Formats: sequence, structure tokens, C-alpha cells
Amino acid sequence: MKKLYTALVLSLSLEAQTLQETINYSIQNNYQLQILKEESSIIGEQKEIEGFWADPVLKVGINDIQADLPLSRNIEAMQNQFVSVSQSIPLSNRLEVASQIEEEKRKVLDQKVEALKVNIAFGVRKVFIDAANAQKSLDILDEYIGFLNTPMNLLINLSAVERNSVEKYIKTQLLQKSYQLQRENALQRQEIAKENIELIGNLKIDNFSDEVFLRRYEQQALEGLLAQIREQSPELAMATALKEVANRAVELAGEKEQADITVTGGYYQRFDRNDYVSFAVSYPLYTHGKQERQKVQAMKRANIQNITYRQAKVQLEHGLKISLHELKALYQELEILEQSRVKILKLIANAKSELSTGGSLVHYYELFSQKTNNALTMNKKQLSIALIENRITQLLGEI
Repeated sequence: MKKLYTALVLSLSLEAQTLQETINYSIQNNYQLQILKEESSIIGEQKEIEGFWADPVLKVGINDIQADLPLSRNIEAMQNQFVSVSQSIPLSNRLEVASQIEEEKRKVLDQKVEALKVNIAFGVRKVFIDAANAQKSLDILDEYIGFLNTPMNLLINLSAVERNSVEKYIKTQLLQKSYQLQRENALQRQEIAKENIELIGNLKIDNFSDEVFLRRYEQQALEGLLAQIREQSPELAMATALKEVANRAVELAGEKEQADITVTGGYYQRFDRNDYVSFAVSYPLYTHGKQERQKVQAMKRANIQNITYRQAKVQLEHGLKISLHELKALYQELEILEQSRVKILKLIANAKSELSTGGSLVHYYELFSQKTNNALTMNKKQLSIALIENRITQLLGEI
């Protein structure tokens, strides 16, 4: 059985390479989620415990021990040995309210679980976005470096004939080294992505075969997205649940203003005299106003939670609005870069056609460098767009 389980885990670690598979596996194997599951079990038990009465108190003793005759038990009527039981009896609904508070705490924990799932999905998507962007950078750089190697001999010959082109040739060589460094950086980003996936989901991935598709949030209705936050965001739901916990705490403080009574019954045994039974009821006197002050404190805590809820709502809604503005700005910048790319491609086509009639090879070379720089810049903008979309997905509470 153990071998079968190990084989299953290994199979998952090798096959769970698509985005959704990786998210699902990461959620199933996240350590923090396992901790929260145990905490939920604890709260469930505590809910039952809170509803119990206090345990009765058993008391056994001997009264009136004579110093000169400590073993004599029939010298006077006050000498007795007894057993008594005391029980605290609640006169309010504080036990029921305390149990309800635990139920509200469980709801908070449930939303904490959902928020963690959303954050796990956010982290996995971010890793896939970074990995895909790094791979695209590699493709752009490999194409350029391959181009650099192709006309190098011609550049050497050209530099020997046209001494005024030497400076441009040196500049080209420096650029080539810069792109090589950028390529190494992209490879490092892919390795970082693999390590992050293992950190998030306890899963090893050799390559990222899936991509995160853009949802074009900037084209969707703002009111619909805001409504989705209000209805679906676990962060907002958790703030709501914390409000309920605080409100229940105010109710509990009010219930505690009614003191419990303690009932005590005892049986007293005497030698050579009649045994007797005693019964007593005790009731605390609240003379310092502690309970009222505790209720005021609970009301203040409830007010804090109301403020916290409003703050969370504002942060989520304005975070969405700001992200949408950033998306629109990035798409505008991307459109400008796209127009530049089209112009550069036309210039490259013209320069290439002029090579056969004595056109400048260095100029053609520089245009190709401009094309590469443009592609790398566009790739960075696309990375920013994907990351902002991922952030919006997180704000909306989607997995």
C-alpha cells in the first residue's frame, strides 16, 4: 500500500504540469491548509465544550478537631465529618452565546481557508506567468543571437574596408554580450519558477507546458466586477465573519452581566448525635462595575471590526479600480510599441533589399537590434499586464 501511495505521489509530481492541475495539487498538499483543517476540528470541539456547565465541586472535610484530643469525635455537637457538592448554575444564555461565538469563529476559519486557496492559485499563476515570459525572452534573445552569428564574417570584412564603421562594430559586440547576459537571466528566472512551485505546492516541475490566458478585465463592466468582489471575495467574507464574532462577543458580555448562582448541598455525620443535611445558594455581588466595563470594551472591539470591514471593502474595490486603470495604460503603451514594431519591420525590409546595391550592413544590423529591443520591451509590458490580471483575479476571489 505504501509503495502504491508513493507511486501515486510520484506520478502526480511528474504529470501535474498544466496550470489547473498544478493549482489543484498545490491546494491539496499545502501545509498551511492542513494546519487550518486541524484548527477547524479544534473549533468544532470547543463549540461543544463552551456549551457545558462548569464541573461540580466535591468537598470532603472534618470540622472542629480538638487540639488536646484530636482523635475524639463526640466531645461536642459541632464535631462532624462531611461531604458536599457544589454546582454553578448559569441564569443567562451565556453558554449558548459562547457556543455560537465558536461557530462564528469556524466561519472565519472557513473563509481563511478559501482566502488561502485563492492566494495559492494566485502564486501558482504568477509562477507560470514568470516562466512563460522568461521562455518568450529566451526565444527573442536566441533569435537575435543567432542573427548576430550569421553576418559576423561580413561585418569583419566590412570593418576592414570602412574604418568609420569600426565604432559601430564595437558597439554591436557590446550589445551581443548584453543580450547574452539577459539570456542567462531568463534561464535563472525559469529555475526560480521551479523552486517557487515546489515551495507553494510541494511539487516538482521540470517544465511549464501551460500558459495563463488573459481575461481582458479592462473590457468588462466595472459594476459587475465590484459585485463579484462583494459576493465572492473570501477576504471580504472573512471581515464579515469577524464582525459577527465581535457582535456575538458584545452579546456575551451582556449575558455575563447576569451572574451565575452556586448551589451547595452537604451531608454532615456526627457520632452519638443526629446527622444533618445542609443546603446553600451563593450569588456574587457585582460592586465594581467590571461587567459593564467589559461590555463597553466588547462594543469598542465590535466597532473596530466594523471599521476593518469598511477598510477591507474600500481596499478591494479601489485596488480593482487602480488595477483596471493600470491595465488600460499598459495596453496603450503596448499599442505604441506595436506601431513602432511595424515601422521597424518595414525599415528592415528596405535595408535588406538595399544590401545588394551597396546598402549598409551595419545599418541593417542596427535595425535588427532595434527590432529585438522592441520585442523585449513589449514582452516586459505583457508581463506587467499578465501580473496585474492575476492580481485582479485574486481580488475577485477566483481560483
